Amino acid sequence: MATLHTPPSQKSQVPPPDTALVPPHTSQYDYRTGDLELGREAVLTDLRRYLQVPFVSLAKCVGAVPSQQRLEEKHDHLIRSEVLTNDGLEWKDFIRPANMSEEMTFKLEGIISGILEQVPDCGVSYLSNMLLSERHNTSLPDGYLVRAKNRTAARMHWFDIAVPFGFKKERDAKAVRDNEHKMIWSLHNIMREDPCRRFAFGITIEDTQLRLWLGNRGFLAVTEPINCFENIDGVISLFYALGFASASTSLKGLGWDPTVERIYVGGKMQYKFTVGDEVFTTTRELATYGADYMVGRGTRVYEATDTKGKKVAIKDSWREIDHQSEGEIVEKILASCEKKLEAKDFADAKRHFVGVRLWKDVTIDGASDETVNPVAGDEYDGTWKWKPIDLMPILPERLHSSATGDVPDSSKLSAFLSAQLGIVGRKETRIPQRVHARIVFHDVGVTVKDLISLADSLSCLSGGLKGLYYLHKAGWIHRDFSVGNVIWVVGDNGGIGKLGDFEYAKEINSNTSHDDQTGTMHFMAIEVEHQQYLFQTLAPAPTYGDTDVPSPPPFRMNFLHDIESVWWAYAWIFFYHTDTITANSNDSFDVDAQLRQHQLAFPGAIRQPTRLTFFTGITKLRHTCKSILSDRCFKVCDNLALFAYTLQASYLKAEAEHPLIVLDDSLREDMHAKPQNISIMRKKRLVISNFVGSSTSAGRRGLEKKVKRRLRQIMQGRGSDAVDYSFKIPPW
Repeated sequence: MATLHTPPSQKSQVPPPDTALVPPHTSQYDYRTGDLELGREAVLTDLRRYLQVPFVSLAKCVGAVPSQQRLEEKHDHLIRSEVLTNDGLEWKDFIRPANMSEEMTFKLEGIISGILEQVPDCGVSYLSNMLLSERHNTSLPDGYLVRAKNRTAARMHWFDIAVPFGFKKERDAKAVRDNEHKMIWSLHNIMREDPCRRFAFGITIEDTQLRLWLGNRGFLAVTEPINCFENIDGVISLFYALGFASASTSLKGLGWDPTVERIYVGGKMQYKFTVGDEVFTTTRELATYGADYMVGRGTRVYEATDTKGKKVAIKDSWREIDHQSEGEIVEKILASCEKKLEAKDFADAKRHFVGVRLWKDVTIDGASDETVNPVAGDEYDGTWKWKPIDLMPILPERLHSSATGDVPDSSKLSAFLSAQLGIVGRKETRIPQRVHARIVFHDVGVTVKDLISLADSLSCLSGGLKGLYYLHKAGWIHRDFSVGNVIWVVGDNGGIGKLGDFEYAKEINSNTSHDDQTGTMHFMAIEVEHQQYLFQTLAPAPTYGDTDVPSPPPFRMNFLHDIESVWWAYAWIFFYHTDTITANSNDSFDVDAQLRQHQLAFPGAIRQPTRLTFFTGITKLRHTCKSILSDRCFKVCDNLALFAYTLQASYLKAEAEHPLIVLDDSLREDMHAKPQNISIMRKKRLVISNFVGSSTSAGRRGLEKKVKRRLRQIMQGRGSDAVDYSFKIPPW
């Protein structure tokens, strides 16, 4: 049966194309060095822009603003407290001689405290700069609102800060830019450090100009400035609203999440997440690097236990408001599998998918937890606009991190990447919004990127490929296969690779478009990276004088692109890791040459020509595997070039009738059978140890001794080369 994947090019039938990935710089090496300037640059480059709105538009999102009558009462109280002058027209603390220091210029404690003390049950206090303890951060806010109960704490944590402040005496371009960068960094720290934070406000003042900031997972917003010396009522209303927003014990009005509780177990910080009617207590982090990207899904994944002690995995994230939840997508995938697969295959499919226990959108006070729209109800009339962030010079070239488990950037952040992708892009008429969601999985395991056993890595990928096969057979594509989205789950019957992260999955014939990333940068199929079909045969010669020029079809992902992502995962395993046996023996091994090839295959930026060459140069690829990798690696990965050739042949077959893309059942079956056979051949060359899953400590020790003895035999040149050797991350 033939399936037309790309529709004909009549405009009425053309769905909007999928949007290519914008790779986050906060996932790269430079951000993870701990260097403050590099970290800031990564955050700013990822954001690229902020939303500028009128002051009153964002101030109303803070909380209740006092009525005019209440405002007059505040005036009178502040005059009696000698915060305002007798006529109520000036702040007494802001009488500014010409040469006062920055700290004296912005002596706000009396003013802010005078306003906050009028708020019933106010939960915050103002403090000037104190030492923060998280992540060795050396860029401290100039002041902040903190939980009132933490006012006397000896050390302040980022998760105690309610609202950070940044001050500058001047308001020239340099001062404004520096204040902006520091404020963005402060909001970023709050959001990445604290799983209990949904959003955070901030305040900057340059000379007399005050701006209110909001950081959430949908966007970064800042107000047009107000004059804090002339707009007395605006300042009073703002700080009163901030105090009023803190009146609840959970401080939910200032961005804390009442459905997450921070606890300490044996001196170790853990969290209790509420999902529907159930509560799950975290035991360890599985993947929280998604929270480093300030605007986005902010995904955090934890191992946790339910109230009966059963182990689960819980994912907390923010999806686009008009997208389906991952739980709903998985439910539809399983329904398609049950409908289209035989009973035996359906049961096997469920074994190779990460099992979902429950999912719920987060609700607070009976309402869905969504990012705010500061201009809700207003038509786009120029009152709000996107403004590019004034970036400092791009980050310097660095090699990728040697930290175990990181997916590396390979070389550097591309200096032309921002221009290539567009800093601000087209004029947008709606503000992006996201909804807070949680999903709980039955399966807890280790992602491929965190495995150091070659046998486990290949077996895990084989299981993920099996999951893809059933997904494709049911009429779906995954669109984000990577070494972070396949997990190795060890049970009583050994280990199995399971396919997860179905957030971007959709039916292959769907005419809907997800206007977001369509894959992980390192593992994107070449065509997905370029957003065009690259393997079609030569089109008919154009007719002279023919003015009817057909439009090319919109690019759509298909199952071949998913399988190519598997190929890139195999390549990443062999070129990112080194063979510990070879590295520790007398065998020659050129780590530098391997690094160079790794940089060609994974250049750290999209649309780089070296990546296409690495994939399509079949003869050179086979020679590279033979000459660069260790003999033991080559004996396992010598079919990598054949895998690439098979993929390209399938692309040619599917795109032969371009602009129609024909994907029939025989092509799907053939394409899946070949990489599975390659994977089986690889596993036959390995003695796969199972001591990790052994039921007794004595059994584990016995099997481990056998494996070590076998390793010594191999290193001494005795016996077969078949062994389950481990990998290490090279010191690049």
